[in-house]
Amino acid sequence: MDRKGEHPSSHLAGYKGVVHAGGFTGFNGLFGADRASEQACMVHVRRKFADIYESEGSAIAETVIKRIAALYAVEKEARYKPTDTRVAQRQKKAKPIFDGLDEWLSLQLPKIADKSTLAAAIRYAPGRMPKARVYLENGTLELDNNIYERSIWPVALGRKNYRFMGSKGGSDAAPSPTPSLKPVT
Repeated sequence: MDRKGEHPSSHLAGYKGVVHAGGFTGFNGLFGADRASEQACMVHVRRKFADIYESEGSAIAETVIKRIAALYAVEKEARYKPTDTRVAQRQKKAKPIFDGLDEWLSLQLPKIADKSTLAAAIRYAPGRMPKARVYLENGTLELDNNIYERSIWPVALGRKNYRFMGSKGGSDAAPSPTPSLKPVT
């Protein structure tokens, strides 16, 4: 019915594994000691720079996009391999890219206007990237949560559209956007 943090917290009460999340504050109640740990999504970091590059043509944003693309190149190479092999490849190839990106971003911030969208994107990245690093140590995790977001997109889109069917009851009675899935209310 809404995006309140109480819903994921109650749904995942007692869960102590990894939650691959996109930074939505409604998930914050899930993480902490004796709770789940967070795996951040690099696509959410990349998207901010892609938007800036598209609108402003920023060379800094372009460099970030290319460095993140290098992380995905490592992932493409590691895909479908055993988890220990994936971790070894990530440690050898992706970790130096990640480390370099972190360091490079910290050097860029003093060079740009503090209130610019680029500065905001650069400040956002260090808040998410440490939580994205979890995948470097765990071969079962991914660099982003795109596969999961794509799988729920039809349900989320349907749920949003069904709100306009006249009432919550109308929304509940509406057909599922995906025949095998029930609409989330």
